[in-house]
Amino acid sequence: MKKYIFVLITIMLFFSCDSDYKPYTKGSENLIVTVVEDSLWSEIEPLISSKVEKIIRTPQRERLFYFVQVPIEKFADYQYSKNIMLITTLDDTSEVSNFVRTALPEKGIKMVESKSRNFFNEYDKIAHRQNFMVLAANNKDELKSFLNTKGGKIFDCLRNGFIQRQFDQVYYKGEQVKLSERLFDDYGFSFRIPNDFEILEENKSGRIIQLGRANPDRWITIHWENGGFNKILDIKWAWKMRYWLGQNIMGGTYIEKQYITSRLVDWNGRSVNNMRGIWGHEEKTMGGPFSTFYFYDGVTNRTYFIDITMWAPGQDKNIILRQMELILSTFYTKK
Repeated sequence: MKKYIFVLITIMLFFSCDSDYKPYTKGSENLIVTVVEDSLWSEIEPLISSKVEKIIRTPQRERLFYFVQVPIEKFADYQYSKNIMLITTLDDTSEVSNFVRTALPEKGIKMVESKSRNFFNEYDKIAHRQNFMVLAANNKDELKSFLNTKGGKIFDCLRNGFIQRQFDQVYYKGEQVKLSERLFDDYGFSFRIPNDFEILEENKSGRIIQLGRANPDRWITIHWENGGFNKILDIKWAWKMRYWLGQNIMGGTYIEKQYITSRLVDWNGRSVNNMRGIWGHEEKTMGGPFSTFYFYDGVTNRTYFIDITMWAPGQDKNIILRQMELILSTFYTKK
């Protein structure tokens, strides 16, 4: 009980003012520590999970995020987790509900009562790099309505917190500024290169640059073609290009067409096509996920084809894959 009161006071203090000292978060990037009454959770768990627990093939099915319900008396053991969510309805009088409502400032309670807001998030509150989220409504029906119509906000919040933490983690040992500048001077493009990557191949006439690092093995391969403004950059063209790259640059690897997915992403205002999938090797027992980005750039008048490939047998791969995608999102063709 003392531990429960201590955590409650800690939350109230951090929501009312900033603290000079906070520990750093710990634990899994995927895990969402969830404090919620059992009966409420049994009703909303399928709905909220459908909005948040998205799947990526690596080739195993990995969830980007997943909920773990934690009893109120155990919350102190998880208070420094990277993702915390408190869920309640204001018509509930349970101990969990009182705990959750106390975590909300008075202004937040009034916003819930007036139906103007249901979802709250504070970053860096109990711990540095932490998403601290509160989901509240007047009753279960209002809560379900929010999840049906605006539940995607929870995933967006989790994704944004993930991005902030990963940028901190990727570049905490610094970055290779001189190498990035040299690539820009020589080729007219570059990106923020972490300290632990090195150039594996540089073929200016073949318009290929490949960087990589080990433990686990991962590669960034950049290929470009002159022109391409009128070229149709569709998924069919992309997987043919990826197959050619795998056969000629990546040691004869192939791709599994049935696992290919596509989407459009934003790189600092630039719309970029992205294709994810699974690669393998005809002769070696190797394979894993890849993620390829392709787009036309008017500054350099080129079509860029940039690929991430990784091999991490026996490991969870989706965190590393998304981390690599964030590195490439710093790609630029003008300073």
